[in-house]
Amino acid sequence: MFENHGRKLTAALLAAGLLGASSVWAQAPEGMGPMRGFEELWKKAEAAQRELFRSMRAKREETRAKLRVEIDKPGADLKQFTQLRDELGAQMRAQMEATQKQVREAWFAVYDTLDSVQKEKVRVAIRDGMDRMSRMGRHRDGPRGEMHG
Repeated sequence: MFENHGRKLTAALLAAGLLGASSVWAQAPEGMGPMRGFEELWKKAEAAQRELFRSMRAKREETRAKLRVEIDKPGADLKQFTQLRDELGAQMRAQMEATQKQVREAWFAVYDTLDSVQKEKVRVAIRDGMDRMSRMGRHRDGPRGEMHG
């Protein structure tokens, strides 16, 4: 029974990683549990993901600070400010997309080590996660996306 639970946990964690969600709850002792055999690849993928989140946060703060300096200038030209905001946003999105691809490749390296049964469990975990997100959205939004209140 524990072995089956471990396989489900592995599938759920890998699915979360492949979807870009945080996998910090994967804290099985090294060499044991559901991650046995691919700990090094798993750690690489987690590190890449953590770095992505750190990088995104830092870039957002840096962009916000640059924009704040510009908007704080008396008589700032709002047209130029908006153009700068758009340029910085485009740069940030391009950097994040490149980093996201690297993170996804790290998770695919983990996925490639799985057997067909484990890969199927990952597929089902992703599908079930999509279903949960869809149900949560329906509870929150009305028929036209209006918030219930």
